[in-house]
Amino acid sequence: MRKRESGSALVEALIGSAIVAMTLGTMYRAMTDSAARNRMAEEKGFARLIAQSELATVGPIVPVQPGITSGIEVGFPWRIQIEPLPVNLPASTSGTVLQVTVSVRNPKGRQLASIATLALGPGG
Repeated sequence: MRKRESGSALVEALIGSAIVAMTLGTMYRAMTDSAARNRMAEEKGFARLIAQSELATVGPIVPVQPGITSGIEVGFPWRIQIEPLPVNLPASTSGTVLQVTVSVRNPKGRQLASIATLALGPGG
């Protein structure tokens, strides 16, 4: 009888170890996925800040006229594209309505943030 009890204890120990190993593996996977999502959320938030900052330069630093301005801020490439609004508006002496789009990518080239707005450019 003693032999059977020791054999079943070994099987129970192996099953218990397998359950613990699977649980630890699942927990590790969940933690790494969570860390990756947090890192992406931080990158997107940082990219939005860069986009807002670059948009604020349109007018005071970047002239409000059709064209493209680009650069890199802390490793994140950004681009300001100013183009005529694709809608035919009546002529105005106030100026030309332009569409301003600021986009920011991560160092690998994936777009993280984009802001589009309208600006009044020279003309009339």
